[in-house]
Amino acid sequence: MTLGKKKAVAEGLIIVESPAKARTLKRFLGNRFDVRASMGHVRDLPERELAVDVDADFKPRYEVVESRKQTISDLRRALGKDTEVILASDPDREGEAIAWHLAEVLNLRTPRRIEFHEITKEAVQRALEHPRDIDMRLVNAQQARRVVDRLVGYRLSPFLWSKVQKGIGAGRVQSVALRLVVDRELEIRAFTTDESWTVDAILSKQEGGQTFKARLLRRLAGDERLDLKTEAEAQAAIAQLEGADYRVATVERKQRTKTAPPPYITSTLQQDASSRLRFSPKRTMRLAQDLYEGIELGAAGSTGLITYMRTDSTRISSEAEGKVKSWISKALGERYLGRPRQEKARPGAQEAHEAIRPTEPGRRPEDIRQHLSADQFRLYEMIWRRFVASRMAAAVYAQTQAEIEAGPFGLRAGGSVLTFDGFYRVWERDDKDEEQLPELAEGEGLRFHGLEPEQHFTQPPPRYSEATLINELEKRGIGRPSTYASIVATIQDHKYVEQRERRLHPTLLGESVNKIMVDHFGSIVDDKYTAAMEERLDDVEQGRIEWVPVVGDFYQPLEKMLSAAELAMPSDTGEICPECNEGHLLLKASRYGTFKGCSRYPQCRFRQAVLPGGEAPKPALLEETCPECGKPLQVRRGRYGEFVGCSGYPDCKYIRKDQTQSEAKPTGQKCPDCGEGELLERQGRYGPFLACSRYPDCKYRANKTKDGKPRAEAKLLDEKCPICGKPMVERQGRYGMFKSCSDYPRCKGPQRTGGGPRGRQKATV
Repeated sequence: MTLGKKKAVAEGLIIVESPAKARTLKRFLGNRFDVRASMGHVRDLPERELAVDVDADFKPRYEVVESRKQTISDLRRALGKDTEVILASDPDREGEAIAWHLAEVLNLRTPRRIEFHEITKEAVQRALEHPRDIDMRLVNAQQARRVVDRLVGYRLSPFLWSKVQKGIGAGRVQSVALRLVVDRELEIRAFTTDESWTVDAILSKQEGGQTFKARLLRRLAGDERLDLKTEAEAQAAIAQLEGADYRVATVERKQRTKTAPPPYITSTLQQDASSRLRFSPKRTMRLAQDLYEGIELGAAGSTGLITYMRTDSTRISSEAEGKVKSWISKALGERYLGRPRQEKARPGAQEAHEAIRPTEPGRRPEDIRQHLSADQFRLYEMIWRRFVASRMAAAVYAQTQAEIEAGPFGLRAGGSVLTFDGFYRVWERDDKDEEQLPELAEGEGLRFHGLEPEQHFTQPPPRYSEATLINELEKRGIGRPSTYASIVATIQDHKYVEQRERRLHPTLLGESVNKIMVDHFGSIVDDKYTAAMEERLDDVEQGRIEWVPVVGDFYQPLEKMLSAAELAMPSDTGEICPECNEGHLLLKASRYGTFKGCSRYPQCRFRQAVLPGGEAPKPALLEETCPECGKPLQVRRGRYGEFVGCSGYPDCKYIRKDQTQSEAKPTGQKCPDCGEGELLERQGRYGPFLACSRYPDCKYRANKTKDGKPRAEAKLLDEKCPICGKPMVERQGRYGMFKSCSDYPRCKGPQRTGGGPRGRQKATV
């Protein structure tokens, strides 16, 4: 009998966040270590309670996340008596906090912490050779942010529920982002356009040949800049230019260079992915996470393709610098090598991190395309090209500028031609349109071919896109690399902002919330205050201050603002509800504006709109009388638009939709119910429908089909439902006629259509 090979014993347990990251590490660590994944955060504040003791130095109370309990059990079983545990979560505050929570939950006495910014064999080996303790400064910075955000959410959200709408939320940084979007919208609404004109002369050399344009810029007398505001001013200038002699006054030739942009950081990656690839920030970070943690490259196994993607540093390691320059020299030639580049240190940037770059510059995108999804390939290609371009020579342009005189005016013509592509060899050009001037000499006369006047109007500032909003947040020091994507996603998830044609528009709900926040919680939505808070969190991370005073300095003003807001926005108006005569009228705000509602809601659903001045709108009385009580009818405005109701409400609840307000369109068809009235097409809450003109005497109503006819009534069939045995009926559906049980919706018997998506499915019993 022969014994089998004994399984190698692991040197320790390494815990990372994701299975993909674990597979990549396992590939080059082999059986030396057991590598497990924690699946992200294992502990957090409970969802349904504050869980922060404000009277005990804001001590947070954490609990194991429900979905991670099995993971924790598995990790505990993997721990031996003398197993050395190495925590290898991501190299930032979130990663440090995950490592600390793991150590607390698993009761680790002496956990070792390693960090690496790229998942390569060399980087991980260096990290294993230099382990460290958990850095509580980073943990406390993350705790401070989490506690402050929890205090804002749990103290402000109920206030907004009572004043605006149940279920909405408030966030510290998200509120600033919302304010930026709303302020831009208000700026656009208040914008007034100004008219201006430009005049271009079409010229060429006297002997003919290539034509070029010269723009009218100034008056020669006094070297006064010409500003044409109206068409009359433009026509006056044109009259003088048409008969003038055109002569070259000066010609200036020079060489212009353009250097490559620096390698990506988180914000610029998200911005470029949005504008070039049409990726949302959330999608960009998900794809970048996949590329960082590892992609299966066939025989090479799981391989990390890029460095850590949450960074605000443009620094590049000397090792990566040498590799990329070697590749440029061999693949493109020595002349494409750029000069040594010193990236400027960004204020507040974590210079211990590197920029986002490929882990191996020689791994070209096209070489691994078959292993990547289409989106992964496009993002990796963009990162690879940007990094390689950042280490290449500048592009060189030959630039010519000619000053031209014509009568009392001075014009200018310019041309620029790319003479050396430099970094554009790998990076897409954004200035492909070239204007080349013919060879001009000073004093040379020119041939006149005509004038091109053009009217212009000043444009309002553009609405933010996701990319430009992230850029604005970064410029103002709001948020950090790990939060940009969630900020932009959250204001859209809360329905405060919506995208139309890739631009961010505030919703009515968003504007209502923003107004309350600006009026009563000004410091929270102030960008300078929020940027200062980010700097204080950075100070906590650097160990310059403790985290508890930071939270305290934020919480005390928040409580005062809440108390002042409650006094300034009393909910109870003191009025008795006119409908039920029991409840009080409460003043509330909604996406449709301010209104008064009964305190007994939902038992009493009385609502009354309130105008900006605070008074209730006075409905317009009509000459018609109510058919039920004889009192005058009046036009009211409800949630779904205007309607006609009795002025005796709530004693008389007669309501009639006004025909003129609903823009009823005659169809020429007789009502199938009464045979007397004409079918009218109206617009309802769920779209167009057909109704009898004799309403309310005849209450026939039917949805409109594509051919403009009323949808057919259900027809009883001889067939029996195979589920409940009741008769089947034939109905008119969205895609044509179909059969279903007559007891629908209690019985959802088989529905078979004659066409459309459902018609292609087999009926199931």
